[in-house]
Amino acid sequence: MTFGEMITRGRQGEDLVRQWYKSRGYFVLPVALINSGGAPALEGELNRIIAANHLVFREGEKRWVEVKTFQRSTFNQRRQREEHGVSLRLWKAYKEGQELTGIKGVLCIVQVNEAKILEGTLDEIGVGAYIQAPTENFPPSGRQIFFDVRRFQWHYIRDIPELVSMLPKDLPPKIVRPWEQRSPASARQGTLKL
Repeated sequence: MTFGEMITRGRQGEDLVRQWYKSRGYFVLPVALINSGGAPALEGELNRIIAANHLVFREGEKRWVEVKTFQRSTFNQRRQREEHGVSLRLWKAYKEGQELTGIKGVLCIVQVNEAKILEGTLDEIGVGAYIQAPTENFPPSGRQIFFDVRRFQWHYIRDIPELVSMLPKDLPPKIVRPWEQRSPASARQGTLKL
């Protein structure tokens, strides 16, 4: 997948989540669509903090909502759990934005293969998250932080035709490891005991 295709796929996920929030009674300010010459940011005199994709409001409640689009979760053998990860640099910016504004941060993950949206507050999904050690191999985007999918609320959208039609194209994985060849995550994930 080219970089341009990845950007398009990400925008499709953002559009889907924006519509999903609106269908639940929220008003949405699509911060990512404001053209400011790069990623949307909270700008101060001496620094910039990357902003989440959307600012959503409903009945006095407000949230920063960051959207990521992934084909599927991955099963981590060492931690024995399904996970999604994001760049540690971006994660720190989202947390800093939450602290600076006093507005709760939320990460939404569009998981294409199961037609679902995972929704979790930054504080909830940060519990038990795994941060790559500086000595580990990591992608060009830098060190990653990985979240247990059981920390998210799962919202299946396969019964909502207008949202299903907005899902990015389902792409089969290029590599499927032997330990990942099993039933869908929804059939094997138990509830997380806190």
